[in-house]
Amino acid sequence: MKSALLLLMVVSGILLADTCKSVLVAITPEERKAEIAEKEARVQKFLAERNLSALLILGKNNFAWITGGCDSEIVITDSAGCAGIMIRKDGQKYLIANNIEGQRFMMEQGLGELGYKWVRFEWPRERMDPATLSKIVRRLSLGGPVGSDLPLSGTVPVGEELKKIRVPLTQAEIKKYRWLGAQCGRIIGQICRDIKPGMSEMDIAALADWYFRREGIKVTVLLIGTDGRMWQYRHLPPTNKKLEKYALVNICAEKWGLIVALSRLVHFGPLSEELKKKIKACAYVDATYIDASRPGATLGEIFQKGMRAYAEVGFPQEWRNHHQGGTIGYDGRDQFAFPGSPVKLMVGSACAWNPTIKGVKVEDTIIIGEKGPEIITATPDWPMIEVKVNGRTYLRPDILVR
Repeated sequence: MKSALLLLMVVSGILLADTCKSVLVAITPEERKAEIAEKEARVQKFLAERNLSALLILGKNNFAWITGGCDSEIVITDSAGCAGIMIRKDGQKYLIANNIEGQRFMMEQGLGELGYKWVRFEWPRERMDPATLSKIVRRLSLGGPVGSDLPLSGTVPVGEELKKIRVPLTQAEIKKYRWLGAQCGRIIGQICRDIKPGMSEMDIAALADWYFRREGIKVTVLLIGTDGRMWQYRHLPPTNKKLEKYALVNICAEKWGLIVALSRLVHFGPLSEELKKKIKACAYVDATYIDASRPGATLGEIFQKGMRAYAEVGFPQEWRNHHQGGTIGYDGRDQFAFPGSPVKLMVGSACAWNPTIKGVKVEDTIIIGEKGPEIITATPDWPMIEVKVNGRTYLRPDILVR
């Protein structure tokens, strides 16, 4: 009897933990509605400023943005999703989808409750061929010009401009982003603690993809490098090479359309003096970027401070060998930093900096708050390097030694 009761308590505890976990993933319906209302107001302002009668959204990232997290991906390699959205200046909202997809969006993903009307076409035109889509757009357009985030004959291209109105993040997005960052920081730590010498880079990549997918998180960039490859290349798509002592796990991961970026390094056995020197130098550059990421700063100004930091730690030319990151949100990088970039940060911007020095890399995702940057992808129980910049202390990830 006692054994049965104990088993029941254990099972109940597991079920309760799973239930709580599910609750943590979701924002409330009220938060989602507030998020979407704010975004739709931005769209209406955009339409008025551009003198457009409607906005057509086809890209998977913008679809997720305007709907508060709906996933329109079926074909991974397509930039467009399996459905489109049209928002008119009179406030009418339409889901453009075939008979395979429409009901799922209207019911399961809640677009019906959000006031969308389903414009249906039949499945033989599964990918919304341009001719069919153009006819639908003309019919719904109120006779005026229509902006589109992806190219379509007869529409005005506005994809780059939409990046601007996706900022700042709403309060609901920040809540989702913090959850996503925390999960990704935890998962990448688990990966680095579970890999073993003798595993191939492909094995590590498969493990990483599985760990993220089981949490409902998609990996959008997966770079795995080991040993000698770490000293040769900055971008490291996984190969069949087997891990001996040293590995990089570099991830971009997405949920609700939001993307975080982070990298971690793991080494089996004592570190060489060269690696110790380089990871400390790279951590200083990264902390410099983070410290400079404040409301009102431009990406160009931040980039210049990073270049000076490279020189301060004795690696003045390393910035030339890899991009340094920039703003992030619904793209892996919304805007890359470069000398003279006028893109200005604001409260509610997000950034991911990724300085590299041959053999090492440091990378996390941050949200810009009123009081400064907030790192959202920290890894629990990870060895850290304490760095001081402008009198402020930052903890940056060290190499995990196993």
